[in-house]
Amino acid sequence: MYAEKLIIPIKCLLVLIIFLISSEGMARSERDSVQVPLDINNSDLEAILSLPVPSIIAERIYERILYKGDFKSIYELREIKGIDQNLLNRLKPLIRIEPFRTRTRWEKKVEEIYYRLERWSGDEGIDDALVDLWIDRSLEPYNVNSIKYEDLSNLQNVSPVDAVAILNYRKEIGEIRSERDLRGIPGLSYYGFRNARNFLDYREPDEEERQRFHGHISGRVDNTPFFAEEDAASTQAGLSSLEQTLRTLGSNFVPNFYYKMRFSLDQKYKFGYTYVRRLSEPNYYYNDGPVRIPEGKFYFGIENIPLGGLNLRKLYVGHFSLAIGQGVVMENVDFFTPRKSGYGYRKRFNGLSGDISRTREFVLRGVAAEVEFDNFRGIFFGSSAYRDAILNTQISDTSAGRGFNQFIVLNQRFQYALDDDIRGPADLNLSWLKSVREVTYGTHLEYDFFQGTSVGFTYYESAYDRPLEPEIGEIVAPENIRRLTTADNEIRAAYGFEISRGTNPFWDGAVSFRRVYGFNFQTVFENVAIQGEWGELDKGGAFFKLGDDPKAMVFSLYSQFNNLYLLALYRNYDLAYDNPYQRSFSNYRRYKGTIYEDYFYLQSSLYGQLYATNPQPQAEEGYYLSTFYQFNRNMTARMEYDNWTRKADQARQYRLVGILDIRPVFPVRIQLRQKWQARNKENDINLSYFENFEFRGRVDIRLSGYDNIGLLYVKSMLLVRPRPRVFGDITPPSEAVGMGFTHNFNQNLRLSGSMILYKGFLWNFEDTQFVVMDSQRGALRTWWSLYTRLNPHFALRFKYTYDHHQPMTNISFNDVRDPEPGKAYATDFQRRSDSFFLVEFDYNF
Repeated sequence: MYAEKLIIPIKCLLVLIIFLISSEGMARSERDSVQVPLDINNSDLEAILSLPVPSIIAERIYERILYKGDFKSIYELREIKGIDQNLLNRLKPLIRIEPFRTRTRWEKKVEEIYYRLERWSGDEGIDDALVDLWIDRSLEPYNVNSIKYEDLSNLQNVSPVDAVAILNYRKEIGEIRSERDLRGIPGLSYYGFRNARNFLDYREPDEEERQRFHGHISGRVDNTPFFAEEDAASTQAGLSSLEQTLRTLGSNFVPNFYYKMRFSLDQKYKFGYTYVRRLSEPNYYYNDGPVRIPEGKFYFGIENIPLGGLNLRKLYVGHFSLAIGQGVVMENVDFFTPRKSGYGYRKRFNGLSGDISRTREFVLRGVAAEVEFDNFRGIFFGSSAYRDAILNTQISDTSAGRGFNQFIVLNQRFQYALDDDIRGPADLNLSWLKSVREVTYGTHLEYDFFQGTSVGFTYYESAYDRPLEPEIGEIVAPENIRRLTTADNEIRAAYGFEISRGTNPFWDGAVSFRRVYGFNFQTVFENVAIQGEWGELDKGGAFFKLGDDPKAMVFSLYSQFNNLYLLALYRNYDLAYDNPYQRSFSNYRRYKGTIYEDYFYLQSSLYGQLYATNPQPQAEEGYYLSTFYQFNRNMTARMEYDNWTRKADQARQYRLVGILDIRPVFPVRIQLRQKWQARNKENDINLSYFENFEFRGRVDIRLSGYDNIGLLYVKSMLLVRPRPRVFGDITPPSEAVGMGFTHNFNQNLRLSGSMILYKGFLWNFEDTQFVVMDSQRGALRTWWSLYTRLNPHFALRFKYTYDHHQPMTNISFNDVRDPEPGKAYATDFQRRSDSFFLVEFDYNF
């Protein structure tokens, strides 16, 4: 019955795809004859590549216009190597020669990278600070002849080796004059060049350009629920149920709201503001007057101000973001990113920036400055902000009052944990919102020996107005304390109690504190980059004696060649290194495998967010290897291997992923991805044992005009030992098959869509969203996305998703002859369908 219901939508999608394929040639020829041909002199490289010519010839046409000026006659195309008379005859009806239109450099830049702006603006799974930097710097590019190392290394897919190659070439030659010079730099990788060019210019802006007021405004409204990261999707069943609890506890349905704005004047003065509201959350305001101001985040900033021998690189007032080194000591984002190595798409924005990200728990609000003197660089910061935290029901045995147990990153900020009868308003009235005030201050000092080689020292101290008392019995329901296992040692090792007691010389309200310090270094030699960081949590040891306090360390070695890169990384985090600002490399977040993950054992199911939304890495030791190799233009391979030990119970784990990309012919791309992952494989009678096998196969067919068709197949198998949540040694396999398409009506209007049949867990990228799906019965999911660029400044995206699950019959074994009033014990037929929408706008000026 269910399969019959799916036939009609599947047929519709097949008909649409067949129509796109069969009508491609006719549709293109009609557009070419009816619509205005391509204005070759005013087109970017991407538009020229859409012509029916080899990519090398398209690049020669673009470079001819870029370096020699516009074409005066269509017959000048014969001067391009590779264009004979037959090819010219085919091109004649497709292009036209118009005088070059004078545009500002800003207008040219927007036209060249509008497709990147569109992707960045809506991209999920990337650090917000990085996205903001990329957008800001693409509209206000750096001068390549004055840019500094740390700014270069923060750019998308630019490695430390790439950054040093650019700076050494500039020092040797004196000036980089054009994109052609940039491409020819020895040691600069192809991917580094392709990404760096989006953010670089080759001369100082004139006065009019420099004083330009520009900005970026974007907003999103959607009802998409919170999702976990990729690995949790394939190995963990509890998050979907926790998410359902989060979605249903809200009294009134309100969609997600997220909008932000960034402005810049004279390339020195910065301002930003953002507002975030999650599903079903109430509104919170700064004030209670007749005109109430919603709680948001903002910053004012000033950059690059000379002060005698000093250079004030950055000064921010309001909300700011910090990331230092490998994230061992300080990085204040709310979100956990698995395997955050600092390379490729796993980068962090190192340094100081204004913060308009979606971070709400670990915000830093106050004043921060970055100064520079010769080869010295220093960051100084001070913050005062409130934290959401779970308060203890028992009064502290000190005179400081009631202690707090744990900070908690709330997916939805309700006033109380709605299913905790003890802390609710009817009893103790212990709200977890803004329950602890934190004052944090610190510094980062760094000395650069030469380009790409430096050493640094980082220190911060946080003071709290409540005692820090992480008592596990205050979170777990009393009847479930007996269920604690060795994995829960990570909870028991949390920082607090007597060692945290203390006052603060700058704040009379402090009754407890936490102090963390560390060292970082980096160096680049030819094509090799070495980086590392060491951090310690002060628990009474000697300040300059390394290793006598709980510690954490990360060391990495990266090497790149023309067709190959290699990354090797080692990390070792002590169990007691409980630093809430640690965001360094890890496969799993803190408290993975503990009773906090099994939220149904806790006093409130919402306390499961202590694990599910925890941004700290797990205490572990291990090494990670990653490599990429390009065999030829048609085949590349990637491999990731991670082997680590969880410190809490010494459980050994590994993860191996191999990806093969093949292009047998240019329009067809085949990607094969296989993952093997296991925990305690050598001790498979242990209850923590699992093995996971996952295969993903994709076929993408590129059509002309950037249209494409995609096919997807996924198969996953999870093997476990019998546990309370699992009814056997092998869980039902997950499987999915789907089809998708993208159709560009023109340069400014695009329709995308997909239909997928799945059963079990599945993670996938849908347009600009990363989603995790779960259906033990089987489901059909389809989505449609319409993107339109109304003018060079303004763009809109509309997306609709429909998830239809197979009906099921529930059978109850309870005695229902005398049921409790109002309680349902069984149902003969249950159907579940979910629909989600997204509306997004972006405005650049």
